[in-house]
Amino acid sequence: MPIILSPYSFAPPSLAFQTSADAATQTITCPTVLAGDVGVLFDQASNNSGIPSDVIPSGFTKLKTSNPASSFYRTTLSYKVFTGSEGGGSLTGLSGSFSMAKVLLVFRPSFVIAAVGVSTFLEETTDSNPSSQSIAAAGEAAPLIRLASGSVGNSATAPAFTTGTFDATVTRVGSNSGIRAGYAIQNTTPSNDTVDIGDNGSGNILISGWMNFT
Repeated sequence: MPIILSPYSFAPPSLAFQTSADAATQTITCPTVLAGDVGVLFDQASNNSGIPSDVIPSGFTKLKTSNPASSFYRTTLSYKVFTGSEGGGSLTGLSGSFSMAKVLLVFRPSFVIAAVGVSTFLEETTDSNPSSQSIAAAGEAAPLIRLASGSVGNSATAPAFTTGTFDATVTRVGSNSGIRAGYAIQNTTPSNDTVDIGDNGSGNILISGWMNFT
């Protein structure tokens, strides 16, 4: 009897967006996840005085934290390859006395992740217009996710990207601040991109880079 092989056995590894969650508090509830799913947390906090402490949830790995130009704002990006037990649990991140905003993106791989690669994430914090940032992903191994975060620490808005190519963006606004999380999944032939936000008031923060998986 001939052996019939499924064509899916030869499908190249890929990633797909699964779900998102958001919050305007120090904690965010993790949605239902499977073992091997990848979560990326975009976290913004502002204080009335002093820089918010640099806190990432337990088990997460930091991708970047902002280098505040003033004394009141912080944005942090971090990730975790989930075990599958996190769904419904609380993830504790940045706390701000003025405002908080969080977005969690969940991606599902078609394969078991053995290693995670990350670029050097770019960052700028300014009370004016941040410079554009280039995500240099061309030539890197797929599957890859380009990521960008636009946040503002002193205005109840989630700043729009003025440049950048995204599959989607997800926003959360707190009482006095907001964050926009953008992602682009590249399952074959990663390419470069340029991202930017405008001047949305005090505490504009732009962060960008890429992650890939083998």
